Amino acid sequence: MRIRMSNLLTHRTSRTLLALETLEAREVPAITILIDYSHDTTGFFLNNPTAQATLQTAANDLAAQLSASLPAINPGGGNTWSESFFDPSTGQEVSVNNPSVASNTIVVYAGARVLGGDQVSVGGFGGYSATGTQAWQNALTSRGPLGTLLWGGSVAFDTTTNWYFGTSAAGLGANQEDFFTCATHELGHVLGFGTASTWFSQVSNGTFTGPISESVYGGPVPVTWGAGAELADVTVGAVRPVFDLTLPPGMQTAPATTLDWATLADIGWTVSGVPGVSAGVSPASPPVASTLAPFTPPALATPGATPIVLTGETDGSAQVFTLGSNDTLVAAGGPMAPFPGFTGVIRSTTADFTGDGTQDYAFVTGAGTAAEVEIIDGATGTDLVAPTLVLGGFTGGAFIAAGDIQGDGKADLVVSADAGGSPRVQVFQVENGALVTVADFIAFDSPNFRGGARVAVGDVNRDGYDDLIVGAGVGGGPRVSVYSGAALAQGQLVNLVPDFFAFDSTLRSGVFVTAGDFNGDGYADIAYSTGDTGGPRVRVVSGAELVANPGADVATLPALADFYALDPNDRNGINIAAVDMTGSSQAVLIVGSGNTTDDIVRVIPLSQMNVPTTPLQNPFSNPNTIDGVDVG
Repeated sequence: MRIRMSNLLTHRTSRTLLALETLEAREVPAITILIDYSHDTTGFFLNNPTAQATLQTAANDLAAQLSASLPAINPGGGNTWSESFFDPSTGQEVSVNNPSVASNTIVVYAGARVLGGDQVSVGGFGGYSATGTQAWQNALTSRGPLGTLLWGGSVAFDTTTNWYFGTSAAGLGANQEDFFTCATHELGHVLGFGTASTWFSQVSNGTFTGPISESVYGGPVPVTWGAGAELADVTVGAVRPVFDLTLPPGMQTAPATTLDWATLADIGWTVSGVPGVSAGVSPASPPVASTLAPFTPPALATPGATPIVLTGETDGSAQVFTLGSNDTLVAAGGPMAPFPGFTGVIRSTTADFTGDGTQDYAFVTGAGTAAEVEIIDGATGTDLVAPTLVLGGFTGGAFIAAGDIQGDGKADLVVSADAGGSPRVQVFQVENGALVTVADFIAFDSPNFRGGARVAVGDVNRDGYDDLIVGAGVGGGPRVSVYSGAALAQGQLVNLVPDFFAFDSTLRSGVFVTAGDFNGDGYADIAYSTGDTGGPRVRVVSGAELVANPGADVATLPALADFYALDPNDRNGINIAAVDMTGSSQAVLIVGSGNTTDDIVRVIPLSQMNVPTTPLQNPFSNPNTIDGVDVG
């Protein structure tokens, strides 16, 4: 059985249902896990008391060892909030307005549907939005031990899986999936394992470095999938933890092992009754707030040229660069903090959102916190859009791109979910300091896919409307969709060309995409690269070629370029961006390495593609990055 988790509410693993249990009083109050079956429309649990009982046992086993101070959530008097989560029976994101949540209680929505592929269960904590007094919002944000609002989440299980629902392995068949183990795993994601910012702040170089976990494991614990959201096939004393990524059929590892409890303690939970975990090592603190100055657009010397923003440093900073001589990047000012206090992954894009001729700067948060966008006016340095939740507060991270999809002379913002979320894409117009929804849809018509998506924008067919390019995220084949911007502006979803696989369809590292006019013919060309664990290959296809061959398989069309941008032996993936850095209406390709220990960047014009010899640069003062160098 393959088990994968995600940060918002979607993880691959066995199903988990949570039930209500009140525990004994402690100095630090014990938690109650309240399972809500109101979204179990398939009747998976409501018609199966044994499944309910096993889910309840998994919830009780976890709750009995955990404690924290979780204040009650009681909206009213102008203070409002909305919880968002993936409906376990449909996979669609839904919201519940102004629910009350009792103190020291976590609510988990449970249900089931056909998940498809090798996915047997998904789960994770939910997002939220809120309005009201600052004290109310501060109270919500600080609820729980994870540095963010923890109200609960949802879990879903596959209805076609051959489940074993017992809590003892005595009756487990060799070809059955163990529900008890999967439920415990998914509930762990709801509690922040592989989803919380306090988890990701301790992920480094493919390992989890929480001190308690290291003590139990004997060193840094290997992690994998979705920027390190899962334990990577590890054992302690020949025992496999419940929070491991994969579990073969016919195996039960629940209840939680010492290493599982250690990971929960490291992210902030108080754990009792577990030798080696309950005492001796203090849980890790949330990330330390950045001391950098807020982001302020630097003065730029070349009118019409678009700067590039590089992010990825471990302090959560962003830095603007312009193009210097010999295809090198030159820093324009020092590092700044788009989201002061957040030291996780940040991604960016640069575009003119106001139509004033000056490039503006948009940023979005990565995994470990509710997805939040901020847009800063390049002319004034003030907020065009103050920090605003997107994707329903999804905590698995997001990607952004921008372009004039509506053809009105102003850029629109595109946001997509990262690994752990569905390939949801939102398109926004910037209006009066707010994000106004233009489109909100699931790419590839694949709501059950949980690898997320990456996005790019450019006028591929030269009709005056920028088009939207979407690439599948990690865990899926390198599938790419190209949607008509003119149709999106009218509320329609129309493919310009048939979906295609950018590379070998068996690859599961995802695909990064970008779009820009590399050859100066007025058509945006599409460039795509291998994802998180692939070699640094880039393929560029002419927009004019795409328009001339609307029904052709893009993978079979001749390429403007097909090459390795960095060392062909590097398997850390690359991030790419097409940017007109000279004001000549001709883009260059910016490549950032996915290597977390070497901050490599390269600028590649069309003339250098296929055999690039332009300089390799190290743009940051510290070569170590959170998840490679992001270019935007």
